[in-house]
Amino acid sequence: MTIRNGLRKIGSLFGQRGEEGSALVEFALTLPMLFGLIYLAASLTLGMYNLQQLGNATSATAMAVGNDVGLYPSDDPCAYAETTMVASLPNWTAANFTYKLTVTDTSDTTHPYSGSGTSFSCPLGSVVPGPNYPVTLTVSYTYTWLGIPALPFFHPGTSTAGKLVSSQSAIQM
Repeated sequence: MTIRNGLRKIGSLFGQRGEEGSALVEFALTLPMLFGLIYLAASLTLGMYNLQQLGNATSATAMAVGNDVGLYPSDDPCAYAETTMVASLPNWTAANFTYKLTVTDTSDTTHPYSGSGTSFSCPLGSVVPGPNYPVTLTVSYTYTWLGIPALPFFHPGTSTAGKLVSSQSAIQM
């Protein structure tokens, strides 16, 4: 009888009595994964929303550059595109934009211009934009994602910045 009594004592150590805090342990193990999924969903949603805003602003800017041929201040379609883009997205940082504008002239020659920030300029000079020829604007923006990967327990090389890119073409009038 003493052996049976000893086994019962050992069994009670690992039996029913030892399961009282298991729900708390399972909750503590799944909570970080749940927060990770919520963070991922929020970050991707904000990124897609900003990409949509960039696409809409790029489209409006390309149409404005194509429609207003000959009406640019200082005969500079790049400065006009930069001004229009920054006005379309007033809460965005102008220094994070990178532009590429391709103008097709009447001899069907393409003239690419590129710049970044607030220094995007391309006086046309002898380039005569042709009606019914395309003008293509590509805009990229350095976007800062939610800052959770910058916390100390993440890899030190983890970046919280990425590029959002939108390209639109319009026919010059």
